[in-house]
Amino acid sequence: MKNTAKNATFSRISPLRVIVMAVVLVLFFSVIFAPSVAEAVCPDGYVESVKDKNLDWQNGEDELNLEYVKTRVKSWLSDPQYDFSALEKEPIVVAVVDTGINFEHEIFTGKYDENGVATDDEIGRYDVLLRDEKGDIITVNTANELKNAYDDASNRHGTHVAGIIATLIHELDLEKYIKILPIKASKGTSFSTSGVKAGIAFAIENGADVVNLSLCEDSAGTESSEFNKMITDAYAQKAVFVAAAGNDGKPSYEKNIFGEFRHMYYPAASKNVIGVMNYTTENGKKKIASTSNYGSVYDICAPGEYIYSADGKTADSYKSMKGTSMATPFISFASALAILKDRAYCAAMGEKECGAVDIAQNVKQSYTETIKAGNFTLGVFDFAQLISDDTRIRITADGDTEQYVNATNPVKFKLNIFPSEFANLGTVVWKVNGKEVENDSENQFEFTFVPENKVGISTITAEWTCEEANETNKVAQCQVEVKYAEYSQTETGRIEISVTNGGKDVETTDKTVTVDCKKKIEFSIDESIIKSLNPQTTVHWYVDGNYVAAGNTFVCEFERTGVHYVKAKIGNYFTSETSVYVYEGAEEVTPYDITAVVVVCVLVVCLAAVVIGVAVKKKV
Repeated sequence: MKNTAKNATFSRISPLRVIVMAVVLVLFFSVIFAPSVAEAVCPDGYVESVKDKNLDWQNGEDELNLEYVKTRVKSWLSDPQYDFSALEKEPIVVAVVDTGINFEHEIFTGKYDENGVATDDEIGRYDVLLRDEKGDIITVNTANELKNAYDDASNRHGTHVAGIIATLIHELDLEKYIKILPIKASKGTSFSTSGVKAGIAFAIENGADVVNLSLCEDSAGTESSEFNKMITDAYAQKAVFVAAAGNDGKPSYEKNIFGEFRHMYYPAASKNVIGVMNYTTENGKKKIASTSNYGSVYDICAPGEYIYSADGKTADSYKSMKGTSMATPFISFASALAILKDRAYCAAMGEKECGAVDIAQNVKQSYTETIKAGNFTLGVFDFAQLISDDTRIRITADGDTEQYVNATNPVKFKLNIFPSEFANLGTVVWKVNGKEVENDSENQFEFTFVPENKVGISTITAEWTCEEANETNKVAQCQVEVKYAEYSQTETGRIEISVTNGGKDVETTDKTVTVDCKKKIEFSIDESIIKSLNPQTTVHWYVDGNYVAAGNTFVCEFERTGVHYVKAKIGNYFTSETSVYVYEGAEEVTPYDITAVVVVCVLVVCLAAVVIGVAVKKKV
C-alpha cells in the first residue's frame, strides 16, 4: 500500500515538474537567443598604441570612470524605457570647428571588423562621420572655400580633438547614434573670426546638436569681443556650445594691491558656452594644470594633460597632446551622450525633450569633486553624475568665496536644481551659519551675502522642499572665507616703497628717488597693504643690504650722500628695491628766519631814518 501510495503521489506531481522544467528551458533559450548588445570595438592601432599600454589614464575609475558609463549606456540600449530607433536615422551630431581632420584615419573611417582588424570596406562598419544620403561626408572649409577640409595644420590639431570624440563613441559602441561633423575654420593653426563664425553657422545649418570649439582668442578680450558675440542666444537654443578656456595660465579675475584685473578668453567665457578648463592628476590628487586659464567665468574642469588620440600625419598613428583643447572634447561628447539619453527616453515615454540650454546647464553642474585654484573653487566633471537620474541641488557663487580683510565684497549665490524640470519649483530657505536669514532677492533661488570685515568662515545653506519631486529639506552648502592676505614672492616683489622728504611725497621714477638729507626722509608701505596683513606680520627695513629697522614706516638719516638702496621684507619676501639718490641741499629757510630778516631790515631802516634826521638837524 505504501508503495502504491508513493507511486500515485509521484504520478500526480510529474505534470507540474514537467511544466516547471519547460518554463526554465524556454527562459534559458530566450536568453541565449535574445537580441544582444554588441561589445564596443576600437581599431587595433588604438588598442596597441594606447589601451594596451594603459595610456588612456583619463578613463580610469577616479577620472571619467568610463567603465561605469559603459555599464549605464549598455543598460539603456536594452531597456524598453529607451527607444533608439529614430536615432539611427537622425543621430546626435557633434560639430568640431577646428583645423579639419585626416579623413582617412582609422579612428574616423571605422574600416575594421569586430576584432579591430582593418578591412577594405568602402564605408566602415564603425564609421563615425556624418554623411548625406549618398554616403558622402558632410564637411566644409570656411577658411578657404576653394580647398577641402583636410587637416594640414602642423600639429594636426583638429584630427586629435575629433579623435578624442571618435574614441569615446567607439568605447561605448555608439557609432549608430553619435556622428562627427568636421569643419575646417583655420589656415594652418590660425583661426580667423570670419572662419569660425562661418563654421558655427554651417554647423547649425546642418543640424549640429553640440559644437566643439577647441580654440580661443589669442589674448584676453571683453564682452564686445567678436568671439563672444558670435555665440548668440538663438544659437544657444539650438545646440550646446563647448569651448576651451585657453592655455595662458591666467585667472579670469584677480584683485590685489595693484588693482582689479579681468582676463576673459572667449568664446569659453561667453554665457552661452560651456567653458572648459584643464586639470591633471599629481600624486593621486587633482589640480588645475599650470597652463590652463581658470576662474568663475568658465564652467567645468576635464582631463587635458597627455591625452592620446589620432595623429593626423598618418592613417593609423596616435600621439599625446595637452591643453584645454584636449579637455574640451570630453565635455562635448558628454553633452552628446546626455542628449542621446534624453531623446531615447522621451521617444519611449512620450515626454518633451530637454532643450540645449537645459542640457548645457546640467553638464555645467555635473561635478561632485572640486579643486582650488587661486581664489576659485572649480568643479571637476563627473560623468556618473551627469547620467544619473537622481534629483540633486547645488549652490553656485557669482563672486569670490575667498576674500581678504579690508577688501570684502558681496557674493551672489544661486541654487541650481536637477533635473531641470524641477528648477523653479518648491521653496527655498537660506541660512547663514545655521541661522535662517531674510532673503531680499525677488528670486527665492538667489541670495546675496555680505561677509563681515573680519577673519572667519561663513557657511551658507539652502534647504529646498518640493512636493512635485517628493523632496523635503534637501540641503546644499557653500562657504565664504575672509582671511588675511598672503602675498607670494612675485606679488611682494611688485610692491613699491613710498617716500616722503620734508613731509612731501617724492615722485618715484623707474624705482629711483632723489632726496635732500637735510630734510626728514621717511619710507613706508601702502596703508591698504598693511591693513590686509595679519597684525603679527612685521615689516623689516634694509638699507644697502643691511637690516636697519622694523615697523610699517621707517625714518632714515643717511650718513653720507650718494646712492643708497632701500627695500622692505614683508613676511618671508622682499619688496622691490628703491634707489635713493641723497644730496645735501642748502640750509632750509624757516618762517622764523624770514621774520628775523624782516625785523632786522625794519630796524636798519629806522636807524637810518634817525641818523638822517639828526644829520639834517645839525645842518640846519
